[in-house]
Amino acid sequence: MRGKPLKLPKNKSLFFKRSLFAHCGKQAEVFFIKSFIIGFFMGMAIFFALFFYVYGYYSDSTSIFLVDSKYNTYLFDNGEQILSTKYKYVKLDEMPSELIYFLLWTEDREFYEHNGINIKALTRAALTNIKNFSIVQGGSTLTQQLAKTVYLTNERTIKRKIMDIMLAFFLERSYTKEEILEAYMNSVYLGNDISGFGAAAERYYGKELENLSYEEMLVLIGIINGPEVYNPYKYPERAKNQGMIVLNSLPNNFIIEEKDIVKEKIDKMVFYPQTYDERYLNLIYRIKAEEEDIGLKGGGYTVKTTFNKNLFDSVTIDSSTSAIVINNKTGEILSFWGGEYDVFYSQQQVGSAMKPFYYLLALENGYDKDTTLPDQPMKFGDWAPENFDKTYRGMVTLEEALVDSINIPSIYLASHIDISPQRSIETIKNFLSNVVGVQGKYPNDLTLALGTVETSPYELTKAYSIFPNYGIIPSPYIISEVYDKKGNLIYKRYPNVERKIEDISNDSYATMNTLMRKVVLEGTGQRANVLDLDLHGKTGTSDLSAWFIGYTGSEVLSTMVKGEDLLSSYTAVPRAKEIATSLLYYGQSEEVYVYLSLKSIQESISFFESPIDFVSTGGNVVGYLNSVKFDYPFKELEKKINAAQREIQYLYPDVVKEIEQWKKENLTDFFQEPFSFIQNGYDLESYLNSVIIDKDTQAQLREIYNQIKYIYPDQAKIIENFIE
Repeated sequence: MRGKPLKLPKNKSLFFKRSLFAHCGKQAEVFFIKSFIIGFFMGMAIFFALFFYVYGYYSDSTSIFLVDSKYNTYLFDNGEQILSTKYKYVKLDEMPSELIYFLLWTEDREFYEHNGINIKALTRAALTNIKNFSIVQGGSTLTQQLAKTVYLTNERTIKRKIMDIMLAFFLERSYTKEEILEAYMNSVYLGNDISGFGAAAERYYGKELENLSYEEMLVLIGIINGPEVYNPYKYPERAKNQGMIVLNSLPNNFIIEEKDIVKEKIDKMVFYPQTYDERYLNLIYRIKAEEEDIGLKGGGYTVKTTFNKNLFDSVTIDSSTSAIVINNKTGEILSFWGGEYDVFYSQQQVGSAMKPFYYLLALENGYDKDTTLPDQPMKFGDWAPENFDKTYRGMVTLEEALVDSINIPSIYLASHIDISPQRSIETIKNFLSNVVGVQGKYPNDLTLALGTVETSPYELTKAYSIFPNYGIIPSPYIISEVYDKKGNLIYKRYPNVERKIEDISNDSYATMNTLMRKVVLEGTGQRANVLDLDLHGKTGTSDLSAWFIGYTGSEVLSTMVKGEDLLSSYTAVPRAKEIATSLLYYGQSEEVYVYLSLKSIQESISFFESPIDFVSTGGNVVGYLNSVKFDYPFKELEKKINAAQREIQYLYPDVVKEIEQWKKENLTDFFQEPFSFIQNGYDLESYLNSVIIDKDTQAQLREIYNQIKYIYPDQAKIIENFIE
């Protein structure tokens, strides 16, 4: 028999609360209440902190009608504009009403109902993001999108999402719906450096906005979700397909024409031809990335860059090639070609282009260019590498191994950088990644010696600066100056050093420079050689890329060609030559500084011509005088020594004392000490030719003649020629 049904109290929440605490006890109830209160106040504190932070950020910002970083004017280093301004402001009442309807239906159907935030859309997006453990859906209103465009970046993070929500809240309380809509339609990014529907209508269709047809409006709206993915110039079919998607989402009564007719028009659509060099867009994208790095917010600025227009325009490369030129003294990025991602971020194996780094370490460890290395079949564990041409030379010098890029001796050298092959690998990796600062992916085995390191052209080009700069890497940059709307200079970049490598000697760098010059003159880089250009460099090849990295005294350049089955670096070398040739006309093209060791300096500097330089570099003055004392007539030698003494007497008094002692022992006057003069080996005939022979002098000569004629008969005969 069933019992009577349980009657629950009317206040069910109270019932469950009491039941819960009845089981958990009084302490749990107190703990729960305290936790709730603390959590509530902490949440409120965080909320208000965020609120006032974002409000302060918003208060310091400019009107939504005046700013957007996409409206900046960008200049080459010579002051010419990179791309003409792609922005045309159109008032809301001058925009086609159909365009506004299509936009609101597609992007924000509840625009006039919400207060800047659509709770339903945000909740739906939050659930999707939680499910995917990342931000994959936005749920943003037009107001939020405007806030992001005007005040924030495109990064997809929780912080940015919270900020655009709060900024949207402030915007809705500062502007009317019509003002927000007008600002949005004039600032939304539509690809190819175009902001706003007015500029897009002119760029893509060659029309005023008011003259657009339905199908043209639909395609423009479709671009909003992916300006790069649906770029009408690069991917016209994708762009038109997006227009179809927007069309299919519309209620039938939104368009006067039949949908099938509009679809047919979209399908047959032809975009207005480009009137600019599309390659400039890659430059613009990189400039904008650096704008974020330097914290440049807002717009209306004039941004002067380091890009050299003549250099950029003079080089034409295909889509498989990426290249970059950096001033290795200042860090100015003078130009790059290819996609921004391919040049700055795409990581490819560099092949033999990485060899100079561990050759440098070998030189520092006591090897020299004449050290012999084995070139014969070898095994390193289970790995049996081969030379590119599958031939072996027996023994080769270090110089030959690098200049001709021979694999086996290079691997052998790399394995002997430290006390064991594994320690050698770690030493090379540490030098590249931590000392030189090359960001990339590194292997943990000796394939490292053949360049299985993966990095970008930008990283490798920057790293090669250590060779012409003897260990110094400048910090690369593009934006040199920024001016506000009134023409006031508000930002100026000065060159600075990113890294300075202290543990490598100048002698090692100098040797590497000699070797890499030979690579271009005699080795694998010969096809890059340009007459009258002091180009040094190294080639590299992997399965999917071919490289040439080169440098002069003022620039570093790299070319990388991507593709399968690249049999040699020759595919990259001719492209490098094209750039190198342009550097003759549009770069500084200085020669690489030739470092002379102290020994070399002492050998090249004359004590008599530059006594201070000679002594300051540690030159051995006594040794020098001994080596030249017979190269000059006695009197001339004496004059030169006395002149040099006068120049250094206050700076180096101890050296002057050494010279005086040498003079006493070696620089004796023939008339005062004839025997000492002859014993020291001086040229008596030259000496007498420099002396004025008068009657008194002749009398002295006769006396000396009588003293020496039996001991030094040869010198006595010389004296006879000067006696009347």
